[in-house]
Amino acid sequence: MIRFGIAGIPLTSKGRTFVDSVEDSHNLGLTALEVQLLRVNVEDRQALDYAGRTPREIDESIVVNVMRMDENGNYLSVGIDTVIEEDDIVQELFWNMARNYDEIAEGGELAKELDVQLSLHAPYYMDLLDDGEMGEKSFNHLKWSLIIGKGMGARRVVTHTGFYKGTKKDSLNSAIKIYSRITGELSPSAGYPFISVESSGKAEIFGTAADLASLAKKVKDVEPVINFPHLHSVTGGSLREGKDFDAILSEFKKYSKGDLYGEFSGVEYEEGNEVKLTAIKHGDLKFETLAEYLVDYQDDMTLISMSPLLEHDAQYMEVMYLRAFSRKLQKRQAARKQVA
Repeated sequence: MIRFGIAGIPLTSKGRTFVDSVEDSHNLGLTALEVQLLRVNVEDRQALDYAGRTPREIDESIVVNVMRMDENGNYLSVGIDTVIEEDDIVQELFWNMARNYDEIAEGGELAKELDVQLSLHAPYYMDLLDDGEMGEKSFNHLKWSLIIGKGMGARRVVTHTGFYKGTKKDSLNSAIKIYSRITGELSPSAGYPFISVESSGKAEIFGTAADLASLAKKVKDVEPVINFPHLHSVTGGSLREGKDFDAILSEFKKYSKGDLYGEFSGVEYEEGNEVKLTAIKHGDLKFETLAEYLVDYQDDMTLISMSPLLEHDAQYMEVMYLRAFSRKLQKRQAARKQVA
């Protein structure tokens, strides 16, 4: 099965919540939704008002961590699977799409009922390879994304990695350590989503096809995400024929977690860097070529529109795929008549 969906809230949606976006995606005939963890604010506060409750029982916010003082007076994380005590410090995440874990779970249940497959995109500005404050902040945002992703039943959390630090080999080794650490703490075996690392659209950002394949080989709970416009940009426009798409899909499929995950739009690029995303019909990255290839693709795949036209282009991709599939069936039928 090939699922088609969007990244974010449908442009035509009147509501702006997670639940609204699931329902509206379904009403548009889409079967996948990449929820965006954007416009989030995290605050530390004394937990006195929450004492005696677990984080999932709190209505006012999404508590993503509980810090508790040890015998030496240091506050250490005890996670969210605990009853909050008066002297604890909680880290609260405020998100414009859901107020608490109940609303997250409600959206997840609705998606399951409507057969809309969920993924979650971590905050876009990530620099996990930074060895300072930004690296720690990015690591925490990815952890919180996994916690929220688990709450909604998302299959995967999509993330960028950040800028190269030192050589590409140094950056790869750092990425392996970082992703191994976080998947060790929040493992899919404990119900957390897989981490899906996105290919980059800039030469200075970690995420070439070779980077992602090497990373996925070393960290079993990480998969590569084919961001087609990004890959097209950094390779100077290499995705032009069916064989070009076959090469990257065949490589990434080795590491996919159930279904191969990809993001698509048109793109403008220059000198190996993405300039801006465009509507799918614009530019030299042609979905029609990919659609012709996918007619013979034998595995599950999810394609997410990240075009400025969002749901319009998600529906356009599905129409182009179905037309290509119909042409294949017509050719097959004509061949049978000739044999008869």
